[in-house]
Amino acid sequence: MTITSFGRRVRAATALGAGAALLALTGCGTSAESPEDAPAATSDSAAEDTASAPEQEDPADESTDSDSEDGAADSEDGTDDGDDADSTGDETSGDDEGAGEDGAAMGDRTRIMLRTELGVDDTSGDGALALPAEELAALLAEPFGDTAECSDELLLEPGADPVDCKGPASFDDTAPTEPWVANVVFVPGEGGFQDGARVAVLFSTGEALPETAEELLDEDVTVTGVGFGSMFGVEPLSAEELAESTLQTLTSENAYVPVDEMAEWSEVTCEDGMDFDDFATVGCEASTADGESWELLVAPGTYVDNDQGLLVGIDVRPDA
Repeated sequence: MTITSFGRRVRAATALGAGAALLALTGCGTSAESPEDAPAATSDSAAEDTASAPEQEDPADESTDSDSEDGAADSEDGTDDGDDADSTGDETSGDDEGAGEDGAAMGDRTRIMLRTELGVDDTSGDGALALPAEELAALLAEPFGDTAECSDELLLEPGADPVDCKGPASFDDTAPTEPWVANVVFVPGEGGFQDGARVAVLFSTGEALPETAEELLDEDVTVTGVGFGSMFGVEPLSAEELAESTLQTLTSENAYVPVDEMAEWSEVTCEDGMDFDDFATVGCEASTADGESWELLVAPGTYVDNDQGLLVGIDVRPDA
């Protein structure tokens, strides 16, 4: 009996101890933090990494700095370019002023217009032909597409008195206020300058054709001409240059009255050069391939209705 009672007490004590141990374990479990409530290790690690990482420069900041420097350089370049543009503008203005002065100088020269087709009937045989004032004015005005006035009719015969007219000064100024004078001249006939001539009209600016060119009005002189270009004659021509240009006039199929097939022109020599500011004739001589020679009277071709060129008179007198 004694043994049994001791065994029960031992089991009871053992059971009590085990229960106390379980209670102790349960208390520890409730006081510990759960894994979900614990802070993440990666956050602490990232914070430490961020704090310890070297400071990086933002590429955008570098681009901004670079752009700022480039902008400043461009600003300086832009200022220089502006100065250059102003300088170029000044130079251009200077050129324009020079062109205006050249234009004024050209305006001071005697300008001419050669009309070879008069539209008159020369078959009546009733005295000297005459070009009425209205028709003469129409000849002057036609190239400008405007109007002109002439004081009288023009007799179409050698030695006829000149007729005063008023017409346009240029294609830019077509008001009929410029003084012109109409003179009778002769141009080569269809059969050749050697065999005859037909009448034409030479208009020139001013009150009269300059005396230094009056030989062109002689009935034994037949005239023709051609335009070479707007800059031709801006500078004086030497005797050699004048001779070369005169030969080109004689051999041109585009002349006012072509004489290229009326003789086999081979050479021209001139005794002097030509200044287009002085409307005067220069004596030249033309030779042909068959040994003939012809005296020439060459004047500036300051045509108002054509390019600048030459007006060439061929003296057809037997003793020339």
